[in-house]
Amino acid sequence: MADVEMLAVGQLGEYADAWDSLVDQMDPPSPSLRSWWVDNAAIGEAVLLLVVDQGRLVGGLALQRWEDHGCERIEMLGGGQLAPDHLDIVALPDDVDRVWGFVRSWLLRPGQRRIDLIGLRAGSQLLGISSKGVESIDPAPYVLLPATWAEYVASRAGRVRSTITRTDKRLTKAGVTYRVVPADRVSHALEVFRELHDLRWSEESSFIEAWAAFDRAARAGAARNEVVISELVDASGRVIASEVDFLVGGRLSFYQAGRLTEHELRGSGSMLKARILAGAIAAGVTEFDLLRGDEPYKVEWADAERDLMRVRLAIGWRAKLLLIASRTWYRIALIRIQRAAAKTEATGPAERTRDDTAQPDRVTS
Repeated sequence: MADVEMLAVGQLGEYADAWDSLVDQMDPPSPSLRSWWVDNAAIGEAVLLLVVDQGRLVGGLALQRWEDHGCERIEMLGGGQLAPDHLDIVALPDDVDRVWGFVRSWLLRPGQRRIDLIGLRAGSQLLGISSKGVESIDPAPYVLLPATWAEYVASRAGRVRSTITRTDKRLTKAGVTYRVVPADRVSHALEVFRELHDLRWSEESSFIEAWAAFDRAARAGAARNEVVISELVDASGRVIASEVDFLVGGRLSFYQAGRLTEHELRGSGSMLKARILAGAIAAGVTEFDLLRGDEPYKVEWADAERDLMRVRLAIGWRAKLLLIASRTWYRIALIRIQRAAAKTEATGPAERTRDDTAQPDRVTS
């Protein structure tokens, strides 16, 4: 056997712990690269490219693939509806070049193949597979957390501080309480979260379409205490708001949320996020990452951002035609969206109850 070889496998298996150790040392350590995600979140066939040196894992890349009109479609694992972020080759800095050599050869081998890698860290060597297909996508806002909740609140704008205080006071007076879901209630909490998310975002989010993959990953991550589900409960015991966060490497990453939309429960998302952050700060968490998306509410909770990238490449004539067709379809769809938005602005938008934690789908087309 060669000293160094690359394996293409569907599960990390015996290399899971070594993989997580490498992810821990990345900047930032992405939840979407942890073994519980990699082994469960694939949409299609998981393809894990593992570079091994005499039995020791040096690094690798987590991908997914399926057949698309006679072509192989390659994406980052979990890509699409699950919108993973901060993705890259997994390796220590001194090993990235040799891992990239193996990965590049595999990606660019002859055939009919569309490669579409979304959510990459800025500076990733994966961007080097195409000189023309690189573009920026929505950034990932984040904030470094201070030592106390009081310091964090004081750093927010006056309107945000007022919203947090007034909403918490009003809902607490109405009997609403906060809780973090214990391990033995994760299965039930995930079903409740699904219902609330679908209720709030059924027409705007495609996240639920990939529920099976997310459910597998969330259960595995919760068993590792790296997926956290938090809830607000009213006086009758009904869950009125639910949020899923990732806790990896001392960083808290906001993933998805759902809530009831009754007027008297307005602001429940803001109250829930504030309680989650207060608890995280008390536990010594050093950063809050709101992941991909430029929604205005994120700026209210964060004050910095990381760039995220996308790279696309087609290999083979059929794949190149499909890539051209997909870009044309996207431009047409974007024009339609812009026209619809202009029409809505001209006629006047329908009145909506504001909630600081409302977020549309984070998936990048």
